[in-house]
Amino acid sequence: MQTDLHRKEGIVKFNIPDFTLLAAVPPDSLNGRVVIFHFPTHTVLELLEAQSPLLPSISPRYEWERINKYGEIDRFVFIVHRYVSDNLATVFEEAKDWYIHILDSFEESEDAMDELPSTWDKHSDDLPN
Repeated sequence: MQTDLHRKEGIVKFNIPDFTLLAAVPPDSLNGRVVIFHFPTHTVLELLEAQSPLLPSISPRYEWERINKYGEIDRFVFIVHRYVSDNLATVFEEAKDWYIHILDSFEESEDAMDELPSTWDKHSDDLPN
Protein backbone atom coordinates (compact mmCIF):
# COMPACT_ATOMS: atom_id res chain seq x y z
CA MET A 1 0.00 0.00 0.00
CA GLN A 2 1.34 3.39 -0.94
CA THR A 3 0.93 6.54 1.05
CA ASP A 4 -0.69 9.68 -0.36
CA LEU A 5 2.75 10.98 -1.18
CA HIS A 6 5.04 8.30 -2.57
CA ARG A 7 8.69 8.84 -3.45
CA LYS A 8 10.38 6.51 -5.89
CA GLU A 9 13.73 7.13 -7.54
CA GLY A 10 13.56 10.86 -6.87
CA ILE A 11 10.10 11.19 -8.43
CA VAL A 12 7.27 12.41 -6.22
CA LYS A 13 3.94 10.77 -7.04
CA PHE A 14 0.71 11.92 -5.45
CA ASN A 15 -1.69 9.02 -5.12
CA ILE A 16 -5.42 9.39 -4.76
CA PRO A 17 -7.84 6.74 -3.53
CA ASP A 18 -9.92 4.80 -6.05
CA PHE A 19 -13.15 6.15 -4.51
CA THR A 20 -14.01 9.48 -2.97
CA LEU A 21 -17.11 11.34 -1.88
CA LEU A 22 -17.73 14.51 -3.85
CA ALA A 23 -18.15 17.58 -1.70
CA ALA A 24 -20.67 20.32 -2.26
CA VAL A 25 -19.07 23.58 -3.39
CA PRO A 26 -20.65 26.12 -3.12
CA PRO A 27 -22.52 25.03 -0.02
CA ASP A 28 -25.72 23.08 -0.64
CA SER A 29 -25.04 22.54 -4.34
CA LEU A 30 -25.58 18.79 -3.78
CA ASN A 31 -28.43 19.37 -1.30
CA GLY A 32 -27.30 16.56 1.00
CA ARG A 33 -26.95 13.98 -1.77
CA VAL A 34 -24.23 11.29 -1.54
CA VAL A 35 -22.24 11.37 -4.77
CA ILE A 36 -19.21 9.11 -5.26
CA PHE A 37 -16.45 9.32 -7.85
CA HIS A 38 -14.42 6.28 -8.95
CA PHE A 39 -11.16 7.63 -10.33
CA PRO A 40 -9.89 4.59 -12.28
CA THR A 41 -13.04 4.40 -14.44
CA HIS A 42 -14.26 8.01 -14.15
CA THR A 43 -17.60 6.71 -12.91
CA VAL A 44 -19.95 9.02 -11.01
CA LEU A 45 -22.40 7.19 -8.74
CA GLU A 46 -25.13 8.47 -6.48
CA LEU A 47 -26.35 6.60 -3.42
CA LEU A 48 -30.10 6.49 -2.81
CA GLU A 49 -32.29 4.71 -0.32
CA ALA A 50 -34.03 1.79 -2.02
CA GLN A 51 -37.56 3.11 -1.49
CA SER A 52 -37.02 6.15 -3.73
CA PRO A 53 -39.96 6.51 -6.14
CA LEU A 54 -37.56 7.45 -8.96
CA LEU A 55 -35.85 4.05 -9.09
CA PRO A 56 -38.03 2.12 -11.56
CA SER A 57 -37.20 4.64 -14.27
CA ILE A 58 -33.43 4.72 -13.69
CA SER A 59 -30.98 2.43 -15.46
CA PRO A 60 -28.29 1.29 -14.89
CA ARG A 61 -28.69 0.88 -11.17
CA TYR A 62 -27.37 -1.47 -8.49
CA GLU A 63 -29.46 -2.46 -5.48
CA TRP A 64 -27.78 -3.77 -2.32
CA GLU A 65 -28.35 -4.36 1.37
CA ARG A 66 -26.38 -4.03 4.58
CA ILE A 67 -27.15 -5.18 8.10
CA ASN A 68 -26.43 -2.32 10.49
CA LYS A 69 -25.23 -2.59 14.09
CA TYR A 70 -28.83 -2.85 15.34
CA GLY A 71 -29.53 -5.87 13.13
CA GLU A 72 -31.75 -3.85 10.81
CA ILE A 73 -31.47 -4.24 7.04
CA ASP A 74 -30.53 -1.01 5.26
CA ARG A 75 -31.40 -1.06 1.55
CA PHE A 76 -29.48 1.13 -0.88
CA VAL A 77 -29.21 1.72 -4.61
CA PHE A 78 -26.37 3.14 -6.67
CA ILE A 79 -27.44 5.01 -9.77
CA VAL A 80 -24.97 6.08 -12.41
CA HIS A 81 -24.54 9.63 -13.68
CA ARG A 82 -21.49 9.01 -15.87
CA TYR A 83 -19.29 6.05 -16.75
CA VAL A 84 -16.87 4.82 -19.37
CA SER A 85 -16.18 1.39 -17.89
CA ASP A 86 -16.96 -1.83 -19.74
CA ASN A 87 -17.30 -3.56 -16.38
CA LEU A 88 -19.79 -1.49 -14.42
CA ALA A 89 -20.74 -4.53 -12.29
CA THR A 90 -17.21 -4.57 -10.81
CA VAL A 91 -17.37 -0.83 -10.07
CA PHE A 92 -20.71 -1.36 -8.30
CA GLU A 93 -19.33 -4.19 -6.15
CA GLU A 94 -16.18 -2.26 -5.25
CA ALA A 95 -18.22 0.87 -4.45
CA LYS A 96 -20.54 -1.17 -2.22
CA ASP A 97 -17.60 -2.69 -0.32
CA TRP A 98 -15.96 0.73 0.02
CA TYR A 99 -19.14 2.41 1.29
CA ILE A 100 -19.93 -0.44 3.72
CA HIS A 101 -16.46 0.08 5.20
CA ILE A 102 -17.26 3.80 5.66
CA LEU A 103 -20.59 3.00 7.35
CA ASP A 104 -18.91 0.40 9.60
CA SER A 105 -16.26 2.97 10.56
CA PHE A 106 -18.93 5.53 11.48
CA GLU A 107 -20.72 2.97 13.62
CA GLU A 108 -17.47 2.00 15.39
CA SER A 109 -16.68 5.67 16.02
CA GLU A 110 -20.13 6.21 17.52
CA ASP A 111 -19.64 3.16 19.76
CA ALA A 112 -16.26 4.46 20.91
CA MET A 113 -17.78 7.85 21.71
CA ASP A 114 -20.55 6.13 23.71
CA GLU A 115 -17.89 4.51 25.92
CA LEU A 116 -16.24 7.80 26.87
CA PRO A 117 -17.36 9.08 30.26
CA SER A 118 -19.65 12.06 30.17
CA THR A 119 -18.51 15.19 31.97
CA TRP A 120 -21.76 14.90 33.96
CA ASP A 121 -21.28 11.25 35.01
CA LYS A 122 -20.72 10.72 38.72
CA HIS A 123 -17.50 9.02 39.68
CA SER A 124 -16.42 7.50 42.98
CA ASP A 125 -14.18 10.48 43.67
CA ASP A 126 -17.03 13.01 43.31
CA LEU A 127 -17.70 15.05 46.39
CA PRO A 128 -21.26 15.08 47.69
CA ASN A 129 -23.21 18.27 47.10
